[in-house]
Amino acid sequence: MTNYIKYIAILSIMLFVMGCTKDREETNKTSFQILADKEKELNDREARVKLKEIELEEREKKLGIVEQPSDNNTAPLDTTSTSVTQNHKDSVKNVEKTSKQEKKKEIQKEITKKFENPTSTVKDYYEYIQRGINESGNFDSNMKKAQKYFPSRPVDKLKSGYRNTKQFTIVEEPKVLSQKDDKASVVAKVKQTQIVKKDGKDVEVSKTLTVTYNLTAKKNGEWVITGNSVKED
Repeated sequence: MTNYIKYIAILSIMLFVMGCTKDREETNKTSFQILADKEKELNDREARVKLKEIELEEREKKLGIVEQPSDNNTAPLDTTSTSVTQNHKDSVKNVEKTSKQEKKKEIQKEITKKFENPTSTVKDYYEYIQRGINESGNFDSNMKKAQKYFPSRPVDKLKSGYRNTKQFTIVEEPKVLSQKDDKASVVAKVKQTQIVKKDGKDVEVSKTLTVTYNLTAKKNGEWVITGNSVKED
């Protein structure tokens, strides 16, 4: 009996211990579950925060992408328009520049032609003298034009020298005697028929003259007569 009681007591103690252990295990299990749940909650919260941050970053990127094309869509149009306008302006400028360059070349060519050939000045000079003599009513204006080629000779003196001239012809075309830098010498032979008074009557007197002209080139390359010497044949 006594042994039986011992067994019961031992069994009771064992059952109590097992019960306590189970309770402890349940308590520990509950504690672990709570901790796990807390950790999961924290992890979930961190994940949600991280996800929110990612969403915000993505939204900012999208906004950046949306705004950028908007600027780009506007810019290219404006840039294209500006580019077209600029290209048009550049084309106009290029055309104007080319035109100016061509005109400049033509002018330079003409200047060079005159500079290389001072006889052109003498020929032009003679042309206006002949017109002044042959064209009725245009004597004064043609003499003024001729005087531009011989600026050192006053217009009045030029007029008096040809006023009574009936005929003026070129016997030998002007040719260069010498030319160096901006100085040149040109010779020509002309025949001049004038009306002079002799014994109270108008008489025609013809002379063949060899005229040597001294010329100087101006800065623009234009030749002008600075003096002459006349020899009667």
